[in-house]
Amino acid sequence: MGKLGVGIGDDFPVEDGQRGPSGENAAASDPGRDAEYEKRREDYRKARDAWREQRHKMRDAWREKRRAYREQMRARYGDAHAGEFGHGPHWGDGHHWGFGPHRLFQILVIVGLVMLAIAIFSHIYILFGLVVLAGLYFAYRGGFDHFDFGEPPHSAPPPASPPGATS
Repeated sequence: MGKLGVGIGDDFPVEDGQRGPSGENAAASDPGRDAEYEKRREDYRKARDAWREQRHKMRDAWREKRRAYREQMRARYGDAHAGEFGHGPHWGDGHHWGFGPHRLFQILVIVGLVMLAIAIFSHIYILFGLVVLAGLYFAYRGGFDHFDFGEPPHSAPPPASPPGATS
């Protein structure tokens, strides 16, 4: 990675690297590599190897427990216990999480219901208006006139019947 227009020999000479001597002379020429550094490095390696060994033992113990559990389930339920997530001899026949034709139909029904819910909720104001109009229509058909406000509060009483009228 260099800058544009700068050649290797111009500002970044090849021989001007930060590398020190390699091999056996590296520890002798590097002032940071003394006996204490080598001791810390060796201690770190031992601790790292001990941790790796412990991790491998834990992993092997876990795998052995998992195998024992699977064998116990197979002994108890036979081949019906297929192991992990239904994979096994019954994969695809619908016993576990198989993907048969009935699963496809169920998925299509669920997708259809979700699409119907989205369509209903996206047009909720139109549907609410239709429900209100239907309610007013059926109330009017049932004998309730919602535009009949009764007598105005300041109107005169009805006129009396003329004289000589028979009732």
